[in-house]
This record gives sequence, C-alpha cells and structure tokens, in this order.
Amino acid sequence: MGLCLNLLSEILTYSRLCKNKYGDDAAVIKYFVAEGCMVRTMSDDTYMQMVYRKRNAMNYRQAAISKLGLDEDEIKEIDPVLLEGFSFRNAYAKQCANGDWVSSTYEVTWLFFSSTQIYVYTYSFNMDERDKFEGTREFFYKDVTSFATSNETETIKSIGALDLLEKEVTSNKFVMVVPGDRLSRSIKPENEQNIQALMYKLREKKQEA
Repeated sequence: MGLCLNLLSEILTYSRLCKNKYGDDAAVIKYFVAEGCMVRTMSDDTYMQMVYRKRNAMNYRQAAISKLGLDEDEIKEIDPVLLEGFSFRNAYAKQCANGDWVSSTYEVTWLFFSSTQIYVYTYSFNMDERDKFEGTREFFYKDVTSFATSNETETIKSIGALDLLEKEVTSNKFVMVVPGDRLSRSIKPENEQNIQALMYKLREKKQEA
C-alpha cells in the first residue's frame, strides 16, 4: 500500500512539473524525475546526445570574442582555454548507470589571455526550459591571487514522495580568486591539464610584475 501511494504521489508530482511543458522539455523532466514511476524514460546516452547537440548548435568561441569586443591579435598570449561541464545549482540531477552525475544545466566557459588581462565568457543553458545565461568578466593578472580546482557542494532539485526536495551533490569547479571576489566555473576531468598550464602562466606573470 505504501509503495502504491508513493508511486501515485511521484506521478502526480511529475505531472505538475510538466504542466505547460512539451517535446524535449517534458522528456528531460521525465528523465530526471520519473525514474521511480515505472515509466519508460530516455537512456543516459540519449540524454547526453541531446546535451551535446544543444552545445554544438552554437559557436561559443566566436560568440565570446564578439561579446567581449576582442580582436584575435589581442589574445595570443597563450591559447584560449575551453572549460565545460554540468552545473548542479538549483537544477535537476541524477546519477547515471556508469556512476557519473548529470544535470539539466550545462555550462560552457572560454578563457582568453592578453598580455595584461584574462577575459572570461560563460554561457549556460537549461535542458528542461529555454532559459539561458550569458556573461563576461575581465581580470588583470596582477589582481589574480590564484587559479585552482575545487570540489564544491551544490544544491539540486530532486523529486520526493509529495514534492520537490533539495539534495546536495559534489561537482568539480575551476576557481579564480581575486581580492574580494571568486569566480567558479564547471569543468570536466579532462580540463585539469589546461588548468595546470594556467597555474604556470599565472606564476610567470606574477614574476614579471
């Protein structure tokens, strides 16, 4: 009896979340929240293919250069660096069959480097709705205290017996620290090597100052 009640309440919660959602948006919500509802959802591989299709639909590097108002000749100090990964804060999330965590929000960040400054462009998009975020930041090398990677705890949205619950998951981040401020961006494990190169470049710039 208890199992049936939980099943019913989960179905009702899923139905409420999908109100006025159609197509891929509804399918994504179903993928994240209907796992325990005895209903067929897309596979982990299918979801990742959807994410990468949406990521590849836009030239983020060119968008970044345009948004920052940069010229290619200005940013040849070192090769631009691409960071990307899932962002979990206030997003739907689940653990895939292979143990990896995925979420309904994906984040792409480009870092560009002139002789004196670091330029940051970030674009994040949601898979369950049309909302997006696009932002830029600029920093002088002399103001940057450190580059680092960090495991950070983020609050996710998770379905419960009667409503959405808040849970926490740990994700990998690239962190840039400046006095009074801290920039944190999502990364994948394969970004680690690029970040090591950034640490070396920062030490080099600090020695020149």
